[in-house]
Amino acid sequence: MDIIAVLDDKEVEATLARLAAKVGNMKPLMTRIGALYERRVLENFKHQSAPDGTPWKALSPVTLMLGLTKKKGVKKAGGLSARGKRYLSGKKILFDKGDLSGSIHFQADATSVMIGSSGSIPYAAIHQFGGKAGRGQKVTIPARPYLAMNSGTGLTLAEEDRSWILDLIREEMQA
Repeated sequence: MDIIAVLDDKEVEATLARLAAKVGNMKPLMTRIGALYERRVLENFKHQSAPDGTPWKALSPVTLMLGLTKKKGVKKAGGLSARGKRYLSGKKILFDKGDLSGSIHFQADATSVMIGSSGSIPYAAIHQFGGKAGRGQKVTIPARPYLAMNSGTGLTLAEEDRSWILDLIREEMQA
């Protein structure tokens, strides 16, 4: 499932319209916004937090224990081996093999920029928005926003991201 966020921000739209009237070709700016925002999204994974800096909800004990086995971290008599302790201390939220963060990409054209996870990651939306998952929808996955802030059924930019995008557009208008 692709996640598509549509920016509904009158100030940003009006500023972009003024710039488009001035420069004509907006693709270089849209590409720049896309590249910078992609980097910001990847920072959210690194810092394990939402775009506004709110830390993601910690992994459940069940999720943490999934990677532990007798061969990988559990002692025969019970308890954790040194390997198991290292595994648990290094376990990152929303990062098992890096598929989700690795799927983040942007596409820019002369009028817009889209950023998100490719459709090859079926669990992208459940991690962004949270909800019921698993067999019989018995597991509740907490929302861990990584693209933008959840707003009802849509997304909105965190204020810091909105500000730097506006600054980038205004900078371009001065050039």
